[in-house]
Amino acid sequence: MNKERLSQLARGKRTKEIGEAFRLALGAINQHRFQSALTLTGLIMGVGTVIVVVALIQGLDNTVKNALTRLNPASFAVARVGFSDFGNPDFMELLKKRPPLKLDDAEYVSANCPGIKTLSPFYAKTAFDPIRVWYKGEEAQSPILRGVDQYFGDATGILVDRGRMISASDSTHRRNVTVIGRIIADGLFGIEDPLGKMIHIDGESYEVIGLIEEREALFGGPSENQIVLIPFGTFDKYYPEREKEFLQFFCLVGSPEEVERGMDEVREALRRHRRLSSDAPDNFVIFTSTQIIDIWNQASGGISVLMVGVASLGLLIGGIGVMNIMLVSVTERTSEIGLRKAVGARRRDVLWQFLLEAMMLTVIGGVAGVLIGIAIALLIQLLLPSLKASISIGAISAGLIVSISIGLFFGLWPAYRAARLDPIDALRYER
Repeated sequence: MNKERLSQLARGKRTKEIGEAFRLALGAINQHRFQSALTLTGLIMGVGTVIVVVALIQGLDNTVKNALTRLNPASFAVARVGFSDFGNPDFMELLKKRPPLKLDDAEYVSANCPGIKTLSPFYAKTAFDPIRVWYKGEEAQSPILRGVDQYFGDATGILVDRGRMISASDSTHRRNVTVIGRIIADGLFGIEDPLGKMIHIDGESYEVIGLIEEREALFGGPSENQIVLIPFGTFDKYYPEREKEFLQFFCLVGSPEEVERGMDEVREALRRHRRLSSDAPDNFVIFTSTQIIDIWNQASGGISVLMVGVASLGLLIGGIGVMNIMLVSVTERTSEIGLRKAVGARRRDVLWQFLLEAMMLTVIGGVAGVLIGIAIALLIQLLLPSLKASISIGAISAGLIVSISIGLFFGLWPAYRAARLDPIDALRYER
């Protein structure tokens, strides 16, 4: 019983000592409010930057993956260039080395690859030669034209909300019919029903037979909402050969497990059809939505490292500032430290006092940085909802932990100096 009582008394004494250290630390911070605020600027900026960067990366990550998972997991695409090629500084040279895909490439693959259940070729009108789409006096903004067959919706996950999709008969008979996205429909017709209406695409009249289901835009940019689909055969009828240089096709296999085997079949068939030697690189690309996600993960990882590096610089500056103000504080309070030691304060009491002061200083900066970061992330959500900034509890926790760690690390030397002061020399300091 006596031991338990002694233990309780010891715990109570330690709690009282820590409480006293906190009180003294708060008093010192309050006494140097202006200097403390200046010291914490770098720390606040660093923590705030981490919160905002993580919010943006996570939001974009979710948006990209949600968009790409709409693609049929049992499909893959064949194209002249891939997403990773657009960052190549020799992109134009790459285009010269890679001949455009032709319809006979698609036909050869379809005839010689038994693993491919369905092949869906489509023409993609490039941004270098934009199209015009109008109805009466209204013109669509940034329309994206695709010439597609009846399997395009199955491969891409594009769904028709009203009306119908392009059919095999539409393509075979080269009919002037179109399926349009929600933004195109709203821009041309407003509240008017678009189905059955005649619109103009590059000077030709088309009947609107379907309205694509509205989808969330990727990065606020082009999406299914701005797409204009016409039959594959109709595109072939109206547009010259130079517009067909970006023919692509989707290949659908029986199940997601068969995708790798299907890709190997298509690669071998295309290399054979294009008479490529065994040591020659592919002059086409084959990719799946998973590979696109991998490319995005690499890009977003690089951006994260860069931004966290910038934020770390701010944290380092903040840490150096904390050490500086704590060293100044030790110098200013040398006499006070001597007095405390003279009346019985131990070295560890002084050490804890200054360590807690440094840690509380950085915690205040960390909390301020977190609040500012959250405010900026919420502002981005409000002004740019398409970016989908996602506030992360993990990033908030990491910001606070880093703040405490900075206080502990950069406050250790000033606290050690204060604890090592000789009480007699310290009392004489200001005399």
